[in-house]
Amino acid sequence: MMTQQNTTPFAWWLPVELAEHQCWHVNIGPLSLYLSRQPQQWLLAYEQLSPTEHREQLSSAAALCMPPGLTAERYMFRQSPASFCLTPLLLDRPVVVKTLQPLHIPSGEQITLYISSPVTVRAALRQPDCPLQDIAVTRLSDTWFGPSTQVGELCYADKTHARFSKDELPKRPHRAITPVHIHNSSRQLLSLNKISIPVPYLAVYSSADGNLWTDPIRLQHESAGGLTRFKTGQLSTAELGSMTQLSPARTVPDKHNFIRAFTHMFTD
Repeated sequence: MMTQQNTTPFAWWLPVELAEHQCWHVNIGPLSLYLSRQPQQWLLAYEQLSPTEHREQLSSAAALCMPPGLTAERYMFRQSPASFCLTPLLLDRPVVVKTLQPLHIPSGEQITLYISSPVTVRAALRQPDCPLQDIAVTRLSDTWFGPSTQVGELCYADKTHARFSKDELPKRPHRAITPVHIHNSSRQLLSLNKISIPVPYLAVYSSADGNLWTDPIRLQHESAGGLTRFKTGQLSTAELGSMTQLSPARTVPDKHNFIRAFTHMFTD
């Protein structure tokens, strides 16, 4: 019997229990995922749909949920575990997001941008815990971020609306929202059209409205030479009270890695 029902908002990261010979299908943005439990095995298959094809997230159980032509991975057991859980993780490399419009921040001003990035879905069985596979909801292209081909790091490339208001955020539970607090304490106008979000250093949380969030980032720009002060922040007590942590950061922060990631994110 399934432990999760269709609800609004749909929390796809809650545990699900399946009877033998039962199947589960879920769409998470452009990712269409299929799981089937048999007496001595679990079957897992997925496909990544194009932006024009993907549907709103939903879940359903069906007698036949593996589409013809879709190859399934098999996981064998003496007796198959009865339940599974899907967990959102952030990507394993920083995401360089390009704003759809150039942004300019006058001297002395402080702003907060809300920037989202796609998550990876970890499929795992429960009791006992058994990770099966990590699946990205969408494939991002690679990009190099740094002042030269010798200095920098390999990242993923994405685009963002860089919204300023929480009220403008769409419900997209296949993307995690990062609050980016920026303070321009230099004497010059600060212009930016790209920002590197170090997602491996951020935890993932779920909110009551069905959105995914990360730890915030705080950046302070002090001169034309680059960003000199920055840190990952923490959600406020009020925010933590309404959110649940779903996964910790992949990597413990390293100060030198952060300098390399952020020093050249701005163009003056």
